[in-house]
Amino acid sequence: MSEQNWKAIIEAAVKVEEQSIALYTMALENAKYPSSRVFLKELVEEERHHKEKLEAIMKDKSKISELGSHGGAVQDLKIVDMFEDTPLTEGSDYEAILVYAAKREKSTYDYYKTLALGLRGTAMGELFSKLAQEELGHKNKLEREYDECVFTEN
Repeated sequence: MSEQNWKAIIEAAVKVEEQSIALYTMALENAKYPSSRVFLKELVEEERHHKEKLEAIMKDKSKISELGSHGGAVQDLKIVDMFEDTPLTEGSDYEAILVYAAKREKSTYDYYKTLALGLRGTAMGELFSKLAQEELGHKNKLEREYDECVFTEN
């Protein structure tokens, strides 16, 4: 793969991470519970960490092995998968933000998984495979938060 191609792929991934950071930062404003705010701050930090590592890879490709989870597969709880896709507005409540965010993490997981499959057998493929699992982990966390905060209230 040419340097131009892999850099374009990494740049696109950085943009995805920036969008996630913005989403979770906005969600912080609508969180009801202190525990939810802590949870969302953790997600912001995890996405910032991804972004920083991706930017480091842009400067030094040898850093590819430093990014990504080394844990096993993450379970997809599929709690929000059947919910209707709805856009976020300034008035979106915490429940809507959680659903939107979990669906977005699923989309990011699918994107990274597709990249991983297309780059199978390469260091870049391994990088995106690891990132895919981390994004699925975020979806899992969001769905657990939804289960605890929304299902518990109803």
